[in-house]
Amino acid sequence: MKRNAVVVLICITLILAPGSSVANPGGNGDGNRDYSCGGSCHGDPALSMPSDATIELTLGNEAFSGQAVAIHITIDDISTPSQIVGIFILGSLNGNSDTPEDHGWHLIQDPNGGSSNYIETKVSSSGSVTVTWVLLSPESSGSHVLYAEIHHGSYAGDKAFYGVSEPFEINVQDVPEGLPGLADDWVAPSFRVSGDSSPLSISTRNSTDISVEWMLEGEWNPTIAELVCKEDSEDVCNDWEVSIPATMGEANILYRVTTFNGTFSIEQPWLKMGTAPPPFEGDVWSARAHSFAFALLIISFLVTLQARLYPPNQRDDMDQTQIVASSEMIRSEENPGWLWNPDTQEWVEDPDYEGGNQ
Repeated sequence: MKRNAVVVLICITLILAPGSSVANPGGNGDGNRDYSCGGSCHGDPALSMPSDATIELTLGNEAFSGQAVAIHITIDDISTPSQIVGIFILGSLNGNSDTPEDHGWHLIQDPNGGSSNYIETKVSSSGSVTVTWVLLSPESSGSHVLYAEIHHGSYAGDKAFYGVSEPFEINVQDVPEGLPGLADDWVAPSFRVSGDSSPLSISTRNSTDISVEWMLEGEWNPTIAELVCKEDSEDVCNDWEVSIPATMGEANILYRVTTFNGTFSIEQPWLKMGTAPPPFEGDVWSARAHSFAFALLIISFLVTLQARLYPPNQRDDMDQTQIVASSEMIRSEENPGWLWNPDTQEWVEDPDYEGGNQ
């Protein structure tokens, strides 16, 4: 009875524990999220505490309509025990339809190599971090606004803290006719399998030629990559295969594309490509057999644990005396008061006989 009460108490504690904090110390992972996060990140802004961190957005290169642009977000004075900060890039603060994609931008790559408007990253020991999104500018020229928002924990309990930047205005210019750039439907690959040296596909527009320079993350001197056009056109080529050496482990490749249209060139922002482990190539039935064996192991462990945790008072109440059933005694009509024992092959007195022995 006491054990059942303890189990119930533990369950109630686990159910109520998340309600004491609106922060998620482990983060939620990268994804596409609106300003309020739907309550799924660190809580809605209305339920969180304002952060003391400072947030600044800067433009990495000139913005032309439909062309790639780098948006740098620098955050200083972050105080969080987990050293994890969640960063949004937003097109509005409405609480829904806030992603840059909802406002005419196209995400080519986020700071972690994916294509999300929300990412999580580590804060340096100085409490600062700088990240870069690469986006295609809206097709419509004129003034466009972007915001940066942050979510993080704090040393002051498990409260969620948030901060929002001032609106960052970007003047998107009309693109000159024939301006070369990256294709508006191309998304930079996030990862490449470890040891894979297959060519990287890059889609462009209005390009008579491109050049690609690459280097490992942390290096300073890039190398020019070999490339080939996959089209037969002699004037313009928009599909390219670029040879970048294979990487192993957790290495990241940084690469930058420069697009040409005749003698006119546009240097695109730096992009990043990570290295992923090779996919599982085992037989599916072998995997199922291993899973079944693992399940049997767990069941065996639980049965053993149940036997050890069986209430000792119930074990003590059990009669441990061996009960040996003997063969039935044979009464003799010729010898009243005596029983024949077939096991010992001898006569024994009948205790139930009331006539007495003569």
